[in-house]
Amino acid sequence: MPTETPITAPLHEALFACFVAATRLTTADVDVAAPLEVIQDIGRGVLAGALNFSQHPDGKIAFDAPQGFLVYLDLIMIEDGGVVERIHVRESLMEGSLASVSDLLLLRAVTVVERGSDGDVLDFQWLLSRVTEMGELPKLDAKQLGYLCKAAEACLAEMGCLVIAAILGEGNAADASRLLLLIERHC
Repeated sequence: MPTETPITAPLHEALFACFVAATRLTTADVDVAAPLEVIQDIGRGVLAGALNFSQHPDGKIAFDAPQGFLVYLDLIMIEDGGVVERIHVRESLMEGSLASVSDLLLLRAVTVVERGSDGDVLDFQWLLSRVTEMGELPKLDAKQLGYLCKAAEACLAEMGCLVIAAILGEGNAADASRLLLLIERHC
């Protein structure tokens, strides 16, 4: 059974730096993708009374920001065969890492297809615009491409599929060609 240990000063600083960096984004929540053990540790910390954190009746975890509003945490488990099996590109942040914008787009595509809330759709559209500005996506498997296309079509109809085909890049050229053929058949 795991034992609780105090958080060291450097880790404490890193956690707050991560939070500060994440809250500069244009969305009102923070997504945390991590293995089951990490998600359980976060949950235990919140239930144990971590300062400024609370768990709501619907299960959402919230941080009471000093600016006077709540910031919600979405905890997403990374697991083999799960919604998130891997993060393609990580960007370093202190002692941890952040998922790249293209990885965040792939994660949000899943939530658009499975939940489709207004917030998920807005996040997806914003992330899609960022990935479009930055260039191509990493090599995708069939499951990831399926979620991405379904989310784009749900948000932007056929135009969304054209955008996805355009940003698939050289690593996904065959998939881009198949996607364009499917779009042509629909017209």
